[in-house]
Amino acid sequence: MFASVVLAAATLLAPAMPANCTKPVAFSGTLCAPVTPGKHPAIVLLGGSEGGDSMSRVAPEFAKQGYVAASVAYFGVPGLPSILELVPVETVGGALAELAKRPDVDPNRIAIFGISKGGELALLAASTYPQIHAVIADVPSPFGWESIPNGPVSAPHSSWTIGGKPVAFVSYAAAMGQSIAQSFSQNKPMDLRPGYDASMTDKTAVAAAMFPLENIRGPVLCLGAQDDQIWNSPAQCSMTMAYLQTRHHAYADASQVYPGAGHIFLFATPQQPLVQAAENGTQILLGGTAQANVAAGQQAWATIFSFLGSALQARTSP
Repeated sequence: MFASVVLAAATLLAPAMPANCTKPVAFSGTLCAPVTPGKHPAIVLLGGSEGGDSMSRVAPEFAKQGYVAASVAYFGVPGLPSILELVPVETVGGALAELAKRPDVDPNRIAIFGISKGGELALLAASTYPQIHAVIADVPSPFGWESIPNGPVSAPHSSWTIGGKPVAFVSYAAAMGQSIAQSFSQNKPMDLRPGYDASMTDKTAVAAAMFPLENIRGPVLCLGAQDDQIWNSPAQCSMTMAYLQTRHHAYADASQVYPGAGHIFLFATPQQPLVQAAENGTQILLGGTAQANVAAGQQAWATIFSFLGSALQARTSP
């Protein structure tokens, strides 16, 4: 999540910018369309805290499967916030509007897929925009977290805004700073999990920061990693499902936790198992083992496409 690792699967994916992909004008990112004629389902793709157009190499794979796929940058490119702080959810709303008016898109079959902080944003966006009818949230959070600043801050800020107003968020506990300081002082890989775990003990703040997931107009698939060393994605998926069930969400929501897998298992390969990653000269623990991460990724991709097919097929327009 704090490392630029989401593109590690690039060797397995199509080259950047194949012929059926373009750089859209209405939003920052990459848009890839199927080569077959007619109206297609569409999907918004959101990367994590690496920022930029990090899902651009994933979009062609969704296009091959028959989806108009939009990799949407929400910070870290010109014209957008430079850091993951006070990011407008309307960034996703603009991409949704652009997709809905395309002649090759069925506006009744639009999904969203986000990873890590992008999973957090995907759940927030789906709670905000009723035109989203299926959600894949990979190692996400169902509530708002403090922003990821670039250096010391005088006061914490939200990661997100709606209508110009900050979204409620959970602040980092002192343990977060202690974990980061310990990594540098002892020259050890950075372990962010204790800081997130400590922050989640503030149950009042967590409850106040929960997104209104009951507003989501379609099923939610939450994917967790049992050995996630960034944050407790299994617990956060469990919270997502419990919240939806308590509020009688009328869709086929599902959750899957992958044993032994780490935070970025979805993009693990035998050559790049992604148990940890380098960021500015510092190693960051991601979790999992090489074998578990690769196996979980293979299983999860099959689950994702099966879920999308079931969730959106019933909404096919006449």
